[in-house]
Amino acid sequence: MTNAIHRLAVSQMAVAVQNMRAVMDKAAKHAGENGFDTATLLQARLYPNMFNLLQQLQYVCYVAVDLAQHFSSTAAPRVGYDEESWEELVESLGTTASYLGAISEADVEKNAGKEVPTFMDDTVKMNVVDYAARVSLPDFYFHMAIAYAILRHNGVPLGKSDFLGKLGD
Repeated sequence: MTNAIHRLAVSQMAVAVQNMRAVMDKAAKHAGENGFDTATLLQARLYPNMFNLLQQLQYVCYVAVDLAQHFSSTAAPRVGYDEESWEELVESLGTTASYLGAISEADVEKNAGKEVPTFMDDTVKMNVVDYAARVSLPDFYFHMAIAYAILRHNGVPLGKSDFLGKLGD
């Protein structure tokens, strides 16, 4: 079971974050070719009461690292809080992917029984595997999908393969 948690949660989140970094490169190229600043995209949102792109991707980083820290003996990097520029956000996505990539199957196995506080309410505790399945993964993919949708809505030429990344191998 823990190998499945590693494969379906930790390592797949790392791949998804790397894919988003590639999407960000494509978005920056699109902005340059169309004569607008990437800061415009950072402030874009799908609806007035929703988070903008910057906040969506801050949450992607935060939620991924929040889960990963429960499996790691290494201190979690501070991501998802202070980013203000395109470059800072891209750097945080890279830091997040690296941190996730350093979590081994053995780390997951060792910590799979751990009770952890939820990030929404630290008085509520859950088994880390249940936390991954019920909180972290749905929240992570929600913010990833909204970020992707914001970029598509703003004309960035993206397809499903950009979101999923390279399949196979």
